[in-house]
Amino acid sequence: MRESIVQIYLLLFRIFYRIFCLLPLRPVTLFWVTYGDNVKPINDALLTEFPKEKRYLVYDKKFVKNPEAWSAEYALPYRRLRFIRLAYLLATSKHLFIDNYIGEYSVAPIRQGTKRIQLWHAAGTLKKFGLMSSRSLMVPKHVLRRFKRVYQRYGDFIVPGEACAKQFMAPHDLPRTVFKTLGVPRTDYWFNEQHQTVKKQLSDIYVKPKRRILLYAPTYREYNGMEGQTVRQLEQLTDQGWTILVKLHPTVRSMFTHQKAHVHFVTDEYSINDYLLITDVLVTDYSSIPFESCLLGVPTVLYTPDIDTYRQIPGIIDSYPDPLPVTCTDQFEIMLNWINSDVSLQESRMAMEQFKTIWYTEQPGQATRRIVDHYYRKVR
Repeated sequence: MRESIVQIYLLLFRIFYRIFCLLPLRPVTLFWVTYGDNVKPINDALLTEFPKEKRYLVYDKKFVKNPEAWSAEYALPYRRLRFIRLAYLLATSKHLFIDNYIGEYSVAPIRQGTKRIQLWHAAGTLKKFGLMSSRSLMVPKHVLRRFKRVYQRYGDFIVPGEACAKQFMAPHDLPRTVFKTLGVPRTDYWFNEQHQTVKKQLSDIYVKPKRRILLYAPTYREYNGMEGQTVRQLEQLTDQGWTILVKLHPTVRSMFTHQKAHVHFVTDEYSINDYLLITDVLVTDYSSIPFESCLLGVPTVLYTPDIDTYRQIPGIIDSYPDPLPVTCTDQFEIMLNWINSDVSLQESRMAMEQFKTIWYTEQPGQATRRIVDHYYRKVR
């Protein structure tokens, strides 16, 4: 039943998309985003450097909490019932930036004269996704073909470097030629004065004398995970001079209501990249965060008590935890000893700083500039 509804929706979308392709292209940049944080720097750069460029925003209101901050001429929360308007925007906008899977692409071939850019929401992966995920292996062949059509219509796929391009090729069934090693826009502000204000604000709230910051940031799970148990285990570190910041995925945040001194469940008022500015140790699991936090040299450990389950849904890459040079364990005592070892932390810090030179082809801090130059100034 659900698949029939999807097919009817896509049929209607395709009809209107083809009709609107008969209209002239407009000098409009359309941002069609789920999360938005890796795309917004492009929006902000266009706002100041190309003020005549119209910017339209289609967004997921579950994750983009402040669309007004984009200062877009037009902002539309994504809803399938708005498919006529969505088809019009997709067909007539000259530039289009996305950060996730857009099912409508399966019936919307790239129009001549337009440019599509995929600014994926992760700078690397430890989990299987796309065509490699366990879910994709179970869908009918016609659905799999639809997935592939979407990927083939992403256009240019922006990645931090050659290694990431190779990692993303198979899950999307894409050739190396579509990947552009221009960097990760949302990390740019770490390398300019913009971050100092945010860092001071967070330091004033959380940084205390003789205490260090541990950031626990588990990834999304399609099942009830062990985040609550892990938080309770981490609480004992508060007696050893650690302040625990817990940055949960939005879908599991409502599960937690308790508080303890020096344990803080942080909100979306600040992004995880903001919290990383004051982090002394990062604890995560199958998340892509370390592919970015390596730019700050943050010591990192992967704590995976549910690894056997996660291997099944959605699956983790065969080389896990490679390519990341990190400690991985499903034993809390091992992680605890690692966190309390200054030698281990220093070794991890050095390993992450070395890893960033491998993962990032271009000098970090100028990704937004390179992307804007490439697509609007035609520098490359």
